[in-house]
Amino acid sequence: MANSSHFYTIRSGDTLGKIAKAHGTSVAELCKINGIKNPNKISVGQRLALKSEAVCKVGVQLLDRERHPIPNAKVRLEYCGKKEVLSSGANGRLPDIITHTPEDMVEIYIARLDGSWKQLKKIASGYGNKLVTLISPKVKIESETKPHPKDGAGKPVSDKPDPDRKEVSPPSTPLSSEAKGKSQAEYGDGKGTKTEAGQTKNGAPIEKVTKDQVELEFLKGYTGEKITEEDYKKAAELLGCEVAVIKAVATVESGKTAFDSKNRPTILYERHVFHKFTEPEGKYDQSDPDLSNKLTYKLPSEENKKLVSEGVLNSYDLYGDSYQRLAKAYALDKVAALKSCSWGKFQIMGYNHEICGHSSINDFIKAMCTSEKEHLKAFINFVRSDKNLTKAAQEKDWAAFALRYNGRGYKKNMYDEKLKGAYEKFKE
Repeated sequence: MANSSHFYTIRSGDTLGKIAKAHGTSVAELCKINGIKNPNKISVGQRLALKSEAVCKVGVQLLDRERHPIPNAKVRLEYCGKKEVLSSGANGRLPDIITHTPEDMVEIYIARLDGSWKQLKKIASGYGNKLVTLISPKVKIESETKPHPKDGAGKPVSDKPDPDRKEVSPPSTPLSSEAKGKSQAEYGDGKGTKTEAGQTKNGAPIEKVTKDQVELEFLKGYTGEKITEEDYKKAAELLGCEVAVIKAVATVESGKTAFDSKNRPTILYERHVFHKFTEPEGKYDQSDPDLSNKLTYKLPSEENKKLVSEGVLNSYDLYGDSYQRLAKAYALDKVAALKSCSWGKFQIMGYNHEICGHSSINDFIKAMCTSEKEHLKAFINFVRSDKNLTKAAQEKDWAAFALRYNGRGYKKNMYDEKLKGAYEKFKE
């Protein structure tokens, strides 16, 4: 975070010349780092950066496909006529660099095994300090290869069959757990892919590759019960609204899918909520900006995807990979992680568990993993807890409902219009 002394707020009677002299810089420098075209046009209350490090700092973080940090990667940065070869730290971060101006381009290269360089990204420094997170499509494995044993003639020894090894035929039917689908534990806890050195009985070296993973032990108990028309009618009676209103909310929030193909409840992980509920607040902002940040994720619109490709927007700023992110956050702070997702058919945030009728976040999550019927129960309690929300549902005041249900950003995401459109499809 930039030092507050690196900024100045313009007051009445100020000129750029006066500000530059007072802070030991020049008008040209202030114009350059603040993007000011006309030095005679400044306004009271305008915030100026006084030093390039306040707005021209660029950081780079390297993550593998599962968003584990990639340490000890050799990276070359080219900018402002400089070439710096740096190594990533334990958290995948490179030392920050500072460009001369926000318009300066930064080229990022990574060293291949053969010693050549591959360009990963070319981006503009931009106004405001930037962290560029680069995600590899591959998983980095820290391992050391060993020579294969050879016979007296110097030829590789053939590996003889291991008499203690038993061939196991795959089961004819899928293995089951408490849920209809297998309880999932597929996502890493930030410790990454592991290798264990070993050898066969004949002395040939082998490497066992495993994943040190956090188990999402709450993913169990799925019954597969769907919400029936009778359930919708009873819910509508309790809320005093039309069935079509409830169906519209479900459609807008989770589409047609309350559970995914692995029988996990549909979730959306929110990093700004995790930022809020960790103790102290923002505890993991620096080490895991992909998981914890004051800023919300951006929607994966075509415009935002284009900005990512142009290097203006970091890819980790887009919604997606919610279970992967949840698993990593869960390893850092279980309670904060569960509170930071919206759950199920009606996408209710975990931190609302009490008004949904559950005394603890764990009881709420257990219910969310069970069935659509439990999702509906939580939704009824959630709406009934807010008389203005209930009234909006009854009167089909979509803007008022979206404001109370989705927050102040509802207009930007057009939730009110989406609710109205979904309602029109369901009304009789």
